[in-house]
Amino acid sequence: MFALAIIGTMVVAACASTTAGAPVVSDVAAYQSEPAPASSPTPTPIPAPSPPPLYSKLRIFVASESTDQVWVLDGKPGEPYALVGKIAVGKLPHQLGVSPDGKWVAVNNRMGNTTSIIDPVAMKEVVRLMVGKQPHGITWSPDAKTLFVGHEHDMYIARFEAGTWKPLPPLMVGVPQHVLTIAPSRPNELWFTLTNTSQADVLRVYDLDTNKITQIKVSDVHDAYFTPDQSEVWSSSSGFIDKPSDRMVIYDPVTKTVKKEIHLPGTYPFHTEKVDQDGVYFMADRSLMVLSDHLGPGLLWVDWKERRVVSETKLGQQPFHTTYDPEGDRLLTTTNVDGMVNVIDVKTRAVVQKVAVPKAHGIGAVGIAAP
Repeated sequence: MFALAIIGTMVVAACASTTAGAPVVSDVAAYQSEPAPASSPTPTPIPAPSPPPLYSKLRIFVASESTDQVWVLDGKPGEPYALVGKIAVGKLPHQLGVSPDGKWVAVNNRMGNTTSIIDPVAMKEVVRLMVGKQPHGITWSPDAKTLFVGHEHDMYIARFEAGTWKPLPPLMVGVPQHVLTIAPSRPNELWFTLTNTSQADVLRVYDLDTNKITQIKVSDVHDAYFTPDQSEVWSSSSGFIDKPSDRMVIYDPVTKTVKKEIHLPGTYPFHTEKVDQDGVYFMADRSLMVLSDHLGPGLLWVDWKERRVVSETKLGQQPFHTTYDPEGDRLLTTTNVDGMVNVIDVKTRAVVQKVAVPKAHGIGAVGIAAP
């Protein structure tokens, strides 16, 4: 459902500012009356791209809602993160998605009806795409060739060809959407949750091969995400900041049915790190899933097979999205109200650094190779 974000500490190094000036590409409105493209009735697995090369430093991109910028942090293995730049984008940058090959960072400008495409090496906006009303959900295809953008106040999911940024025929889903999810193991399935609608079955799956939509019989869904081994889908509930819910629903992605409803007492789970969205690296321990928690407030460490919270790392107010640094074995989680990126040591599960970023929300990591 509709999650409404409420619109000095260790910052090292000088900031470089990048001004807007990228070309604007028209939206997909021209395609809305066209039929969906024909495709093979048999799903064809799409191979995942090769892993990004080893990097000399990790670059972190953070959507700063109140400044209309994406803030950029650099960190070498074992060293603190430092603020190295600010990239001007559209109005209220919110959700952010990193392409699986690490070549692009896309950010939805929620109140600007645009999506900014950023070159992570050059640290500049290369194009600003016109999309529908109030873009929110964002994800990439596992082969890194297609960007998907969902809308909280429009009836279609936009698609763009990576690199050329040509608009592709949109997915006409007939309802506003909140979040999007794709798993590399199921590359032809786009999972999405609904918002701003009275319709039932608020978790749905769009088959990109057959153009058919499967409605999953469930109510009150906020975000939906695959477990680390992609054998299950979990969804959090409510999504309203002032209406906490400890309810999680677990699904079988093959049958697209509810397996179990559980509760995590004393918590309010929100988001986890998603493949094809929150960076290109993930924790090696697949038995753990991390969930942002608005009641702790903090980051929950969840044994998803046993359906229980193992521990919680306390953070600032309203934690949202998380990305991972493999060389430093660190997680980075945004907290929105106090405006921080919280750097967490995975081994100790302790906060080892805080970097101030005003109204921090979406976050993603990209490895930058040595020149």
